[in-house]
Amino acid sequence: MTLTLRQELAQAAIACEQPELALKVVDAAVDGTEPELRRQRILALYALGRIEEARMAAVQRLNEKPGDGTVLGAFANDCLTRGNAEALAAICWKAIDGGVGSTVHLAYLSAALSLAGPMSDARRLVDFDRLCRRVELDSTQVDNEELAQAILMHPALAPSPEIRPTHGRNLRLEGLAGVKHPAILNLLAIVRRQVDEYLAERFNEQHPLIANRPKTAWLQGWALVLSNDGHEETHIHSQGWLTVIYYARVPQGVSPNADTDAPPGSLTFGPWPPSIGGSRPDFPHWHVKPREGTLLIFPSFFGHGTVPTGVGDPRICVALDVIPCDQGATPLTID
Repeated sequence: MTLTLRQELAQAAIACEQPELALKVVDAAVDGTEPELRRQRILALYALGRIEEARMAAVQRLNEKPGDGTVLGAFANDCLTRGNAEALAAICWKAIDGGVGSTVHLAYLSAALSLAGPMSDARRLVDFDRLCRRVELDSTQVDNEELAQAILMHPALAPSPEIRPTHGRNLRLEGLAGVKHPAILNLLAIVRRQVDEYLAERFNEQHPLIANRPKTAWLQGWALVLSNDGHEETHIHSQGWLTVIYYARVPQGVSPNADTDAPPGSLTFGPWPPSIGGSRPDFPHWHVKPREGTLLIFPSFFGHGTVPTGVGDPRICVALDVIPCDQGATPLTID
């Protein structure tokens, strides 16, 4: 049996919740060193409850390949749910200090620090005042009505796919950075300048986000139209370094919501994964009540979501991720 076939069989067995079969397929390999086979073996060990074996294999894999997101996710879930947050923090710090850490490492590190030590450690990492930037743009800079119409009239505007954290009444326009409309091109130019200013203001900050900034990056964007119960669950932008959100239209007349401290239509920040919030309710929480023209820049590893507006008028925003360059990408120099 070829390695490729073994990989596919093991992956299918895991997906079908048959970890015993996956383990048999992987362990029958000649040397078991193929990365995909090792990854599936770790997942199978976790699924079978062979935790110590799974942990040892996961740590070995992450020491060799810190960017293996599948193994990191399985290891993090184990550590955060079984009281082993110190081990997760150590793995994340090692990757970050070695210059190979990612947004996901920073997100898991903030969760691990909140569970493993004093909350002050997590607060230093998740610091709104140091790492978030809010700018109010006026009509001389952005024509919000033109921008809103460019989004609402685009033929590719459609409900969000199920893989997105978006629920309720919503529409999404993907690939915004490639849309050649004057209002969108103008906003992209403003965002580039704002990212430059964000970094210039924080260039000497002693924070791993800034210390490990990419030398070049590119923008990936989308627009989101939410109304009534439309909202986003708490999530991170795992591919990004920074995330930018601009509000082109914010409905008026939203009513108070007794179920949350954040007003309807707010952008909320809090723990990620959200499950740790029950263990550490003192994890940093805050919310932003946007206005038309509000532009926010914040680290992509910050857990964030939205509160439904509860009204039929749409709330329209543009979201952009500043993503470290891959081979062949068009760079945005940010150093």
